Amino acid sequence: MPDTIFIYFLTGLVLFSAGKIIYYYIEKKKILEECKDLNTIELKNITGTIFTDEGTFKKKYEWCSFHVFINENSIFLFITGFSFIPFKVTNLLFSNSNRKNTRKPTLLREYKIGSDTIQLVYYPEHLLARSRTITLKNLNTEQIAIFENVLDGKSRRFY
Repeated sequence: MPDTIFIYFLTGLVLFSAGKIIYYYIEKKKILEECKDLNTIELKNITGTIFTDEGTFKKKYEWCSFHVFINENSIFLFITGFSFIPFKVTNLLFSNSNRKNTRKPTLLREYKIGSDTIQLVYYPEHLLARSRTITLKNLNTEQIAIFENVLDGKSRRFY
């Protein structure tokens, strides 16, 4: 009896993971079809981290890989991580006045552009005034220039 429970659990875990991967790619394709502009920019396989500050004693740090999709009014981040639910989509909106071609957007509050990194700070609704910082690392000068042009004057820049 205990051997069969382990086999069922392992099979369920594999099926759940496969279903999540298939769902992620279908959602990604649907978002790309619905929200694509004429001047959309795509950046693939960018490494980075997500730091979530959920209070005094609760902080979360996660290494991820990103596929970035930039419209004129928002940034889509397709996140592949090593957490229990490994695939997420985050839509960072530059301004609440233009919500065209977005999907469940969150307002981008601050950003910081370094020599080869970019930090994007936002406050998800489900965290109640706690911040989440996405750091995109190892960017080349062309990718940094793309982000500088897109983010110029769109949100508050911190230094």
